[in-house]
Amino acid sequence: MTIIQITLISVSMQIVVLAVLLTLAVKLIGESGRSLTAVFLSFSFALWLLTDLYWLIYDLMRPESRMPFAANEIGEAAQFLVTAAAINSSVKRRTRLPMSYLAGTFLFSVSNVVLWILWSGEIVQDIIAGAVFSWLFYSIVRSLRWSQAFGKPEWIVLGVLCTAIIVCQGLTFIVPENAENIPALCAYALLIAGIVFFAYKLISAYRGNLPYAQVFLSFALVTWMIMAKYMSGGNWYNLFLTLETLGMPLWYLSVRKVVKAE
Repeated sequence: MTIIQITLISVSMQIVVLAVLLTLAVKLIGESGRSLTAVFLSFSFALWLLTDLYWLIYDLMRPESRMPFAANEIGEAAQFLVTAAAINSSVKRRTRLPMSYLAGTFLFSVSNVVLWILWSGEIVQDIIAGAVFSWLFYSIVRSLRWSQAFGKPEWIVLGVLCTAIIVCQGLTFIVPENAENIPALCAYALLIAGIVFFAYKLISAYRGNLPYAQVFLSFALVTWMIMAKYMSGGNWYNLFLTLETLGMPLWYLSVRKVVKAE
């Protein structure tokens, strides 16, 4: 089985999961008294589902051909915006990030965009997608700080992880071609470490009965997986795509817990 065939199977599985989650999220709107968070979550699942369907149909019709800037990029950008709206709607009071948090989020977001441009060469497309993705990053950082999901040590760990990943990915463009696998493997290991880190904090929030921290950590976990997917290729891409699919139900479960308790 080729990598392309595995990717198609993985995307198809994600479509099935999204279809189920969309049905449950729409039902949750009525059960929660039309909570804004539930509404935005439903839109997020719907946009994600449509984007995956477009990608799957395009790839079946035109296999192994590069997709131009099209509906899937627009759908992804819209999905990121709606996801950020779902996160922000759960933050119950206005919270401003200190300059150090803003600077760190901005630098990490810009670094991601620069890497995308170096990999694809599609400057306009990557800048537009990067701007929207940056807003999602900001919303997650702001929500995590508001809910006190992280203490100072956790923020330091996250900062070190993000910095190390960007450095490793950047080194793949500098080191000799026969050695570029070394920093790439280090980057993949760090991305997996980030998943473990967020998963551990999510489990801790569940055990501590911290519903808002659970919501924001679940969004942070899956967004980290999305970022990891964008930084990957081949079997690594499929690994992070599969993990992303497995993490999706956490959004519904954590949001359901919060909106039903309101």
